[in-house]
Amino acid sequence: MSEAPPSTSEVIDLTALSDSDSDIEGRPAGRQYEDDNDSEAGSEDSAIEITLDEETRAQLLTAIATVSETRLRQIMRELIEIDITIEAALTKELVTVKRGTQNIVPRWETCAVCDDEYDTNTLRENTECIFHPGELEVDQEMFADWDEDCHGPMDSSETRREYPENFAWTCCNDDGNSAGCARGEHRPAVSTSRKRRRVY
Repeated sequence: MSEAPPSTSEVIDLTALSDSDSDIEGRPAGRQYEDDNDSEAGSEDSAIEITLDEETRAQLLTAIATVSETRLRQIMRELIEIDITIEAALTKELVTVKRGTQNIVPRWETCAVCDDEYDTNTLRENTECIFHPGELEVDQEMFADWDEDCHGPMDSSETRREYPENFAWTCCNDDGNSAGCARGEHRPAVSTSRKRRRVY
């Protein structure tokens, strides 16, 4: 009789992934484990085991997409404290050596001009940032039937999002749906005092 092929799924114990501080053996401090004592927190009933498969991966991706940024950042901080392979993988993705220096810096930055995220360690190009150098202003004719007493102010973040065609850029007179009319290099937010957003 031939043996059944080994299972490709993996069972993980989630009880050790709670607190960020760690003690001996790399386990988070302040957490009860099954072998620590006979308390209820250490009983077999408190263990949570999940079999890794396609279904759990799909649910994990859903959780990542819906969990708050605060909790996700907290979980990442905790994981790098207890698993050096996770720390190495995240470092590779999120940290780099600044071009032309030996300085270790965050790899990703958000452009202060167009709000696009870019890799700080790639060569800058003078056409990578697409933006409007002017201001987005209300086109009064497009709001001919607008009553501010009833509908609220014409120029607000809500009306800009809902009626971009009712606004025009001073630099090119295109409406708020248009891509930028100028190009340049991405600039980090810290070096630009005034942020101009690209409006599609």
